[in-house]
Amino acid sequence: MFRIRLIWAITLLALSVALAGCGGNNQFGSGTQNNGNSSVVMAMTDTPPSLVSILSAQVTLTGATLTPGNVTLFSGSATVDLARLQTDVAYLSTAAKIPAGNYTAVNLTFANPSLTFENDTANKIVSGTTTCDVGTICTIVPAAVPMSATVPLTAFSIAANSTTGLLIDLSLDNLVTASLGEDFSAGTTVFPFTPSGVGAPPVGAEDVVGQVENVNVSSNTFTLTNATGTYSLKADNTSTFFQFPALVCSSQGFACLQNKQILSVDIAIQPDGSILARNIVFEDLDNTDAEVEGMITSTNAGSSQFDIVIQTISATVTGLSIGQHVTVQYSTPQTAFDIDLVHADNLSISTAGFVFAAPADLALGQQISIRRNSASSSSLIKADRVRLRSTRVTATVQTGLPNMVLNNLPSLFSGHGVATITAQTSVSPPTIYFEVGKTIVSSDIAIGELVSVRGPTFNGSGGRTLVATKVVVKP
Repeated sequence: MFRIRLIWAITLLALSVALAGCGGNNQFGSGTQNNGNSSVVMAMTDTPPSLVSILSAQVTLTGATLTPGNVTLFSGSATVDLARLQTDVAYLSTAAKIPAGNYTAVNLTFANPSLTFENDTANKIVSGTTTCDVGTICTIVPAAVPMSATVPLTAFSIAANSTTGLLIDLSLDNLVTASLGEDFSAGTTVFPFTPSGVGAPPVGAEDVVGQVENVNVSSNTFTLTNATGTYSLKADNTSTFFQFPALVCSSQGFACLQNKQILSVDIAIQPDGSILARNIVFEDLDNTDAEVEGMITSTNAGSSQFDIVIQTISATVTGLSIGQHVTVQYSTPQTAFDIDLVHADNLSISTAGFVFAAPADLALGQQISIRRNSASSSSLIKADRVRLRSTRVTATVQTGLPNMVLNNLPSLFSGHGVATITAQTSVSPPTIYFEVGKTIVSSDIAIGELVSVRGPTFNGSGGRTLVATKVVVKP
């Protein structure tokens, strides 16, 4: 029953929580009633439930206000996904003209929830008119009715003429009561932080893939757009550029950016609450074909196919959506296989000794980006290129650094014969270690702790190895 309860917890979360994700129209959603002189950055992370495989949890945020005073933090529409927040921090918005004072709660409104998960229980799961059989991957799309929630805040104060951060951490295991009620006071923790200060998130959104528009060389600004929204970004002398080919520019820098390119960008939160393109990685020369990224859920070498659940798309594609379970077709040797840049913030980490160059290197649980051929359909993606990107896994530390063995894996792994994953960390350059509200180092990672680890996962003769660029300790 406990495993079934976790699935229902996820379902209720998708119905009840919207303050998360790596997309949306991030154009600062402050309202007209605000009359102060301070700013509030909204960001989020989450603690996923143990053992259960959430493949996508999508919902649209439509509003956020502070109590007392009904002070607007966000208004508009932002489609978001919780799945990436195991290791990442999601920048949502910066609200200006916020009055100084003490605030006791944040009020959220949202719509259009959907959830994709693997049913690893011993029973069918029924939600409305949807039935999910045992051992299958299902998407539940509840009716789009008005929804809202109030999340209590503890000692959240805003000083005059200041910029304050509000980082919300969700623990999905604690969010739902035994009677399937909602207890946000138990499931949600709020950490005020100072942007770019001690203990603050190192970046505000990571690996955001989209297409470039509105490049302005004189102001070093551009917009990055994908299927869930748009970021308005600026680059400065701290921004790092990676992998731009010589045919685009002679040296790595802002001059390399061109409209219609596809990039992967790490977005940093500045001390004043504005956002900066911190790391800018070239993915493709143009947007003729979209980049579709997702997690592999099965492979079929005999048919030259594998299945994924889509987690992000570089542009809107008719017939494709986040959370969709879709088949990918590759051909040999026409389809190229390669590894995306592996970096901890702006420092490259080596993948020497690991291979992802052919169909034999594909494995369940890998995060893959596919360059979609225009001959594809809504049910079959024909791949021009298959690129290995960073998987995010939450599990327990069985043995310690430098090569952590992780057990108690999500059911997508454990239910398919993968009992452990080795997370290989790095000293030079260093793997990032993070805990919400704290600054930690590698020696703070203890045996038996729950951690979320990010990095490309390789399928070797000795088992699965994840080259860890980031390790997040869960509370």
